[in-house]
Amino acid sequence: MQKGIWVIGDVHGEYEKLLLLLSKLPKDAIVCFTGDLIDRGEESAKVVELVINNGYFCVLGNHEVMMIESDESKRNSEYWFHNGGVETLSSYARCDEEVFTKHVRYFKTFPYFAYFEIEGYKPLVVSHSYIHHVWVSKEHPYSEDDVEDILWRHMKKSEYFDEQREAQNGIFNIFGHTPVYGAVITNTYAMIDTGAVYEDNKHFGILSAIHYPSLEVRST
Repeated sequence: MQKGIWVIGDVHGEYEKLLLLLSKLPKDAIVCFTGDLIDRGEESAKVVELVINNGYFCVLGNHEVMMIESDESKRNSEYWFHNGGVETLSSYARCDEEVFTKHVRYFKTFPYFAYFEIEGYKPLVVSHSYIHHVWVSKEHPYSEDDVEDILWRHMKKSEYFDEQREAQNGIFNIFGHTPVYGAVITNTYAMIDTGAVYEDNKHFGILSAIHYPSLEVRST
Protein backbone atom coordinates (compact mmCIF):
# COMPACT_ATOMS: atom_id res chain seq x y z
CA MET A 1 0.00 0.00 0.00
CA GLN A 2 2.97 2.36 -0.45
CA LYS A 3 1.17 4.29 -3.20
CA GLY A 4 -2.01 4.54 -1.15
CA ILE A 5 -5.60 3.83 -2.09
CA TRP A 6 -8.45 5.63 -3.80
CA VAL A 7 -11.82 5.47 -2.04
CA ILE A 8 -14.96 6.07 -4.11
CA GLY A 9 -18.23 7.19 -2.56
CA ASP A 10 -21.74 5.83 -3.11
CA VAL A 11 -22.24 5.06 -6.82
CA HIS A 12 -25.95 4.14 -6.70
CA GLY A 13 -26.09 2.67 -10.18
CA GLU A 14 -24.45 5.66 -11.93
CA TYR A 15 -22.38 3.59 -14.33
CA GLU A 16 -21.34 6.32 -16.78
CA LYS A 17 -20.21 8.57 -13.95
CA LEU A 18 -18.20 5.69 -12.50
CA LEU A 19 -16.46 5.13 -15.84
CA LEU A 20 -15.67 8.84 -16.06
CA LEU A 21 -14.30 8.97 -12.52
CA LEU A 22 -12.16 5.86 -13.00
CA SER A 23 -10.69 7.43 -16.16
CA LYS A 24 -9.45 10.28 -13.95
CA LEU A 25 -7.61 7.95 -11.56
CA PRO A 26 -4.19 6.38 -12.17
CA LYS A 27 -4.46 3.26 -14.31
CA ASP A 28 -2.85 1.16 -11.56
CA ALA A 29 -4.96 2.67 -8.76
CA ILE A 30 -5.97 0.51 -5.84
CA VAL A 31 -9.68 1.23 -5.38
CA CYS A 32 -12.13 0.67 -2.55
CA PHE A 33 -15.84 1.59 -2.57
CA THR A 34 -17.85 2.74 0.45
CA GLY A 35 -20.81 0.50 -0.42
CA ASP A 36 -24.17 1.37 -2.00
CA LEU A 37 -23.06 0.38 -5.47
CA ILE A 38 -26.72 -0.15 -6.30
CA ASP A 39 -30.23 1.41 -6.24
CA ARG A 40 -31.82 4.59 -7.54
CA GLY A 41 -29.61 4.86 -10.63
CA GLU A 42 -30.39 3.02 -13.86
CA GLU A 43 -27.36 0.72 -14.25
CA SER A 44 -26.73 -1.03 -10.93
CA ALA A 45 -26.04 -4.41 -12.51
CA LYS A 46 -23.34 -2.94 -14.78
CA VAL A 47 -21.74 -1.13 -11.84
CA VAL A 48 -21.49 -4.31 -9.79
CA GLU A 49 -20.14 -6.30 -12.73
CA LEU A 50 -17.44 -3.68 -13.30
CA VAL A 51 -16.38 -3.82 -9.66
CA ILE A 52 -16.21 -7.62 -9.75
CA ASN A 53 -14.29 -7.76 -13.03
CA ASN A 54 -11.65 -5.31 -11.81
CA GLY A 55 -11.18 -6.92 -8.41
CA TYR A 56 -11.88 -3.69 -6.55
CA PHE A 57 -12.46 -3.65 -2.81
CA CYS A 58 -15.93 -2.79 -1.50
CA VAL A 59 -17.51 -2.65 1.95
CA LEU A 60 -21.13 -3.44 2.72
CA GLY A 61 -23.70 -0.68 2.34
CA ASN A 62 -27.26 -0.56 3.60
CA HIS A 63 -28.61 -0.84 0.06
CA GLU A 64 -26.75 -4.11 -0.51
CA VAL A 65 -28.31 -5.31 2.76
CA MET A 66 -31.80 -4.44 1.51
CA MET A 67 -31.25 -6.37 -1.71
CA ILE A 68 -29.89 -9.40 0.16
CA GLU A 69 -32.82 -9.45 2.59
CA SER A 70 -35.37 -9.03 -0.18
CA ASP A 71 -33.86 -11.96 -2.09
CA GLU A 72 -33.60 -14.24 0.94
CA SER A 73 -36.99 -13.83 2.54
CA LYS A 74 -38.80 -10.99 0.78
CA ARG A 75 -38.28 -9.14 4.07
CA ASN A 76 -38.34 -5.39 3.60
CA SER A 77 -38.98 -5.81 -0.13
CA GLU A 78 -41.39 -2.88 -0.23
CA TYR A 79 -38.92 -0.71 1.66
CA TRP A 80 -36.19 -1.69 -0.80
CA PHE A 81 -38.42 -1.00 -3.81
CA HIS A 82 -39.26 2.43 -2.35
CA ASN A 83 -35.54 3.21 -1.94
CA GLY A 84 -34.34 2.42 -5.44
CA GLY A 85 -34.86 -1.32 -5.67
CA VAL A 86 -37.26 -0.97 -8.61
CA GLU A 87 -34.56 0.65 -10.73
CA THR A 88 -32.10 -2.01 -9.67
CA LEU A 89 -34.42 -4.86 -10.63
CA SER A 90 -34.95 -3.18 -14.01
CA SER A 91 -31.20 -3.16 -14.59
CA TYR A 92 -31.03 -6.91 -13.87
CA ALA A 93 -33.94 -7.56 -16.24
CA ARG A 94 -31.52 -6.64 -19.03
CA CYS A 95 -29.05 -9.35 -17.89
CA ASP A 96 -28.97 -13.12 -17.83
CA GLU A 97 -30.99 -14.45 -14.92
CA GLU A 98 -27.97 -15.87 -13.06
CA VAL A 99 -26.33 -12.42 -12.82
CA PHE A 100 -28.71 -11.31 -10.07
CA THR A 101 -27.99 -14.46 -8.02
CA LYS A 102 -24.26 -14.07 -8.57
CA HIS A 103 -24.32 -10.48 -7.37
CA VAL A 104 -26.36 -11.25 -4.24
CA ARG A 105 -23.84 -13.96 -3.41
CA TYR A 106 -21.05 -11.43 -4.01
CA PHE A 107 -22.64 -8.88 -1.66
CA LYS A 108 -22.67 -11.49 1.10
CA THR A 109 -18.85 -11.49 1.01
CA PHE A 110 -18.62 -7.74 1.72
CA PRO A 111 -17.08 -6.81 5.09
CA TYR A 112 -18.49 -4.14 7.39
CA PHE A 113 -15.24 -2.26 6.99
CA ALA A 114 -11.91 -2.51 5.16
CA TYR A 115 -8.65 -1.90 7.03
CA PHE A 116 -5.51 -0.75 5.23
CA GLU A 117 -2.06 -0.07 6.69
CA ILE A 118 0.23 2.47 5.03
CA GLU A 119 3.65 2.98 6.57
CA GLY A 120 4.06 6.35 8.26
CA TYR A 121 0.34 7.14 8.43
CA LYS A 122 -2.68 6.27 10.52
CA PRO A 123 -4.35 3.03 9.41
CA LEU A 124 -7.23 3.66 7.02
CA VAL A 125 -10.66 2.24 7.79
CA VAL A 126 -13.23 2.43 4.98
CA SER A 127 -16.85 1.94 6.06
CA HIS A 128 -20.26 2.81 4.71
CA SER A 129 -21.01 5.32 7.47
CA TYR A 130 -18.97 6.80 10.31
CA ILE A 131 -17.26 4.11 12.41
CA HIS A 132 -15.29 6.06 15.02
CA HIS A 133 -17.96 5.95 17.72
CA VAL A 134 -18.03 2.12 17.73
CA TRP A 135 -14.41 1.42 16.77
CA VAL A 136 -12.43 -0.94 19.01
CA SER A 137 -9.97 -2.73 16.72
CA LYS A 138 -9.91 -4.56 13.40
CA GLU A 139 -10.26 -7.90 15.24
CA HIS A 140 -13.16 -6.86 17.47
CA PRO A 141 -16.45 -8.82 16.97
CA TYR A 142 -18.87 -5.98 16.33
CA SER A 143 -22.44 -6.42 17.56
CA GLU A 144 -25.63 -6.03 15.55
CA ASP A 145 -26.16 -2.66 17.23
CA ASP A 146 -22.71 -1.56 16.08
CA VAL A 147 -23.44 -2.71 12.55
CA GLU A 148 -26.71 -0.78 12.53
CA ASP A 149 -24.71 2.39 13.14
CA ILE A 150 -21.96 1.52 10.66
CA LEU A 151 -24.46 0.93 7.85
CA TRP A 152 -27.43 3.18 8.55
CA ARG A 153 -26.57 6.27 10.62
CA HIS A 154 -26.77 9.54 8.68
CA MET A 155 -24.11 11.91 9.96
CA LYS A 156 -26.07 15.12 9.40
CA LYS A 157 -25.40 16.85 12.71
CA SER A 158 -22.15 17.91 14.32
CA GLU A 159 -23.11 16.35 17.64
CA TYR A 160 -23.08 12.90 16.01
CA PHE A 161 -19.30 13.09 15.76
CA ASP A 162 -16.99 12.32 18.67
CA GLU A 163 -13.69 14.23 18.43
CA GLN A 164 -12.28 12.74 21.62
CA ARG A 165 -13.00 9.19 20.47
CA GLU A 166 -11.59 9.95 17.03
CA ALA A 167 -8.30 11.11 18.54
CA GLN A 168 -8.05 8.01 20.74
CA ASN A 169 -8.83 5.55 17.96
CA GLY A 170 -5.72 6.32 15.95
CA ILE A 171 -7.37 5.55 12.60
CA PHE A 172 -8.49 7.59 9.62
CA ASN A 173 -12.07 6.78 8.58
CA ILE A 174 -13.37 7.35 5.05
CA PHE A 175 -17.09 6.80 4.62
CA GLY A 176 -20.14 7.67 2.51
CA HIS A 177 -23.88 7.19 3.15
CA THR A 178 -24.62 10.84 4.00
CA PRO A 179 -24.60 13.06 0.87
CA VAL A 180 -22.48 16.19 1.26
CA TYR A 181 -21.86 19.26 -0.89
CA GLY A 182 -18.29 18.34 -1.74
CA ALA A 183 -15.98 16.08 0.23
CA VAL A 184 -15.70 16.87 3.95
CA ILE A 185 -12.16 16.25 5.23
CA THR A 186 -10.79 16.51 8.78
CA ASN A 187 -7.72 15.13 10.56
CA THR A 188 -9.56 11.93 11.48
CA TYR A 189 -12.19 11.26 8.81
CA ALA A 190 -13.48 12.11 5.34
CA MET A 191 -17.05 12.01 4.02
CA ILE A 192 -17.02 11.21 0.31
CA ASP A 193 -20.65 10.64 -0.79
CA THR A 194 -21.24 13.66 -3.01
CA GLY A 195 -24.71 12.55 -4.11
CA ALA A 196 -23.93 11.08 -7.54
CA VAL A 197 -27.51 10.00 -8.16
CA TYR A 198 -29.21 13.25 -7.06
CA GLU A 199 -28.98 15.22 -10.30
CA ASP A 200 -32.07 17.27 -9.51
CA ASN A 201 -30.14 19.03 -6.75
CA LYS A 202 -27.63 21.54 -8.17
CA HIS A 203 -25.24 20.81 -5.28
CA PHE A 204 -25.16 17.06 -5.94
CA GLY A 205 -25.03 14.83 -9.01
CA ILE A 206 -21.28 14.26 -8.58
CA LEU A 207 -19.32 11.07 -7.96
CA SER A 208 -16.09 11.56 -6.05
CA ALA A 209 -12.98 9.69 -4.99
CA ILE A 210 -10.44 10.56 -2.32
CA HIS A 211 -6.86 9.31 -2.14
CA TYR A 212 -5.36 8.21 1.14
CA PRO A 213 -2.99 9.36 2.52
CA SER A 214 -2.65 12.46 0.30
CA LEU A 215 -6.39 13.33 0.68
CA GLU A 216 -6.51 14.51 -2.92
CA VAL A 217 -10.08 14.50 -4.28
CA ARG A 218 -11.10 13.83 -7.87
CA SER A 219 -14.68 14.10 -9.10
CA THR A 220 -16.81 13.78 -12.20
